[in-house]
Amino acid sequence: MLKNYLKIALRGFSKHKLTFTINLFGLTLGLWAAVLIGLWVKSELEMNRQFVDIDQVYQIMEHQKYGPDIFTTTSTPGLLAKELKNVYPEIEKAATYSWNERNLFVNGDTKIKLDGFYAGEDFLQILQYGILHGDRERALSEKNHIVLTKDAAVKLFGKSDVIGETVVMKESGSEASFIVQGVLETLPNSSLADFEYILPFQFMFEKPYNSWLSEWGNNGPSTIVKLNKESDWKAFSANLENFIVERNEGSNVKLFAYPQKELYLHGKFEDGIQQGGRIEYVKLFAVIGLFVLLIACINFMNLSTAKSQKRAKEVGVRKVAGAGKNALVYQFLSESLLITLFASVLALLLVQLTLPVFNNLTGKTMEIPYSDPNFWLQFLGVVLFTGLVAGSYPAFYLSATKVVNVFRSHTAAGKGIVIARKGLVLFQFTLATILIVSTVVVYQQIGFALKQDLGYEKEQLLVLPLEGKLTENYDVFKNRLTQNPDILSVSRSTHNLLGRNSNTGNVSWEGKDPDFTALFEIMRVDYDFLEATGMKLIKGEDFNTVKGADSVQGAIINRRAYELITQDNPDAVSFNMWGEDRNITGVVEDFHFQSFHQSMEPVVILLDKSFATNAFVRLGTGDIQNAIASIKSLSEEINPDFPFQYTFMDENYAKLYNEDLRIRDLAKYFSILTILISCLGLFGLSAHVAEQKTKEIGIRKVLGASTASILHVINREFITIVAVAIVIGSGVGYWLMQDWLSGYAYKIDFEWWFIPLAAGVILSIAYFTVTMQALKAAQVNPASTLKSE
Repeated sequence: MLKNYLKIALRGFSKHKLTFTINLFGLTLGLWAAVLIGLWVKSELEMNRQFVDIDQVYQIMEHQKYGPDIFTTTSTPGLLAKELKNVYPEIEKAATYSWNERNLFVNGDTKIKLDGFYAGEDFLQILQYGILHGDRERALSEKNHIVLTKDAAVKLFGKSDVIGETVVMKESGSEASFIVQGVLETLPNSSLADFEYILPFQFMFEKPYNSWLSEWGNNGPSTIVKLNKESDWKAFSANLENFIVERNEGSNVKLFAYPQKELYLHGKFEDGIQQGGRIEYVKLFAVIGLFVLLIACINFMNLSTAKSQKRAKEVGVRKVAGAGKNALVYQFLSESLLITLFASVLALLLVQLTLPVFNNLTGKTMEIPYSDPNFWLQFLGVVLFTGLVAGSYPAFYLSATKVVNVFRSHTAAGKGIVIARKGLVLFQFTLATILIVSTVVVYQQIGFALKQDLGYEKEQLLVLPLEGKLTENYDVFKNRLTQNPDILSVSRSTHNLLGRNSNTGNVSWEGKDPDFTALFEIMRVDYDFLEATGMKLIKGEDFNTVKGADSVQGAIINRRAYELITQDNPDAVSFNMWGEDRNITGVVEDFHFQSFHQSMEPVVILLDKSFATNAFVRLGTGDIQNAIASIKSLSEEINPDFPFQYTFMDENYAKLYNEDLRIRDLAKYFSILTILISCLGLFGLSAHVAEQKTKEIGIRKVLGASTASILHVINREFITIVAVAIVIGSGVGYWLMQDWLSGYAYKIDFEWWFIPLAAGVILSIAYFTVTMQALKAAQVNPASTLKSE
């Protein structure tokens, strides 16, 4: 029986080549999109969940209260992990770990920069990355130990088994030797971490300039713990609340624990309440993937039911011959499943070919897990779902055809099936409109963020790390650079103008409400910083060598900080920070050091060149390449041990929107795909309608109808449906995008022309698609269409 079904299906495909091709191509594209999005969703859902006992691992986080607002962060005091382990018996392991740093490592003649961080002794026992060589429990037990990834070990030593080998890390004015005590396997794709080395946190803790790590009022590193299996993590989290306050009277911090496995997807907090996170994007694209697949299925349904009149006689003959309804349902479903099977093979090939491009687009390194049985079960499930959904309506509709209606001289499509076809087309183009409107809004918002005046001039602003002898000989470096006419200004800072770096709530002023606290960003800079960055001074004056001590003891603040300090005392000329009075020597226009997702924050700029690690070089409009070459030459002359590296500030700033840019590009490509699949169905349906109306068109032409009027006959029905879809889709798109824009503190308005633009794109493509078939039908000789009459 199955063999017979397959034979009939293949004959049908051969007979209706256009319909078969459109269905095959549409289902292939739908499955291709579904598999790509499925791989991305799977990688997102598995992120940081691969570790052993991950259900017992928790991130210790802080709620910091500033006035009516609550700021949530993973930054904690450097003492926290050790103290928690001493106090709470339910904690099996606890570790502090730092932010990533890029340092120079040397082994003989090999010198390379590696990214990594500092971590406590328990870190690799909490997050159990695969160990290739070494002992997990001892790998970070001494402050002269180092753990390398396999790739980093090969870069430094040319091999991976390097336990006991020594490597030197060079920093500004110092160097230290470390013994390799662990080599990690290549980091899994499901890991958020992006590092090449781990050094003991104790080494960082004991550096002379890091004494702040031993103070309960200072935050910086993060803390992670592993609880025993019997622990109630929610009760543990509640007990933590006042842990910092008990050790730092007057603190505005409340501690809590949050599951490590949930942090990546659900780590967004607003006013102390968990408010989603990346899971919102995961859900969004999972829905888009499902919709694209459904659109492909809808095409199949539409074309199959459109051809129902031609298949009606086949059904009638089979029923007269004794075929039951179930047998007919099985026949039509087998056709649907067979074409879906063909499409699935093509889709897998297409995924394999395009996966490198998709990885580059998403910033991931995904691959098809051919050896994973679960993948094949899931893929088979998608194929069966697609085949059954695509073939269900045609199967049950055609199998229900009445024999008495089949053998009439003319069999018209029922009113119900025509309405169903129109409804499915409406649904397709509604989705397409939503995606197009959304893409236009996303493009406009990100363009707005990238082109907006940031309060400083990011173009032609070069940033390079100050390390090694560049730090010691900075004045020489600066003086020689400024002799180049293509270099306008040079300065340095501890801050990189890319997000939160150093901040404090310990700022007060005369007239300040004692219950009000604001978080001030602290930037330590050298002379000429405002000139180099292009910040706009609106009050007072810049730091200058003539003022000497006055500049050192004063401070420049931004407009937001000035408004806070003067709101209750308009004549205020100073403030107190960390118990020290600071005169306000200047006020600069507000500038963005975070993305447009965050609102403007108050900033204090101090003249303090200690530990300045970023040099800012303002280039002129002359020969930029020559200027960079001169900077490189001078850098290599003064600092030969460190490789010359630089970035441009506009490129650095754009990286703040990496996720937004990826979402924009994904939305763009899936919008195009949705329109393409929808128009494939429209192409097939218009071809069918044109075929159905061949005699009507012939009669119209004989009676003198113009080609334009014939085009109108065929176009009218479809363009009306698409127009209604645009109205519905535009409304839904507007609502969705208003919600998306609410995630930005600085955003565009939803302009009136967004909807006409989307409508114009969709209507133009739909009109062109239908017109192609209408023209073909209008050009047929009436004699050939009417001769059978």
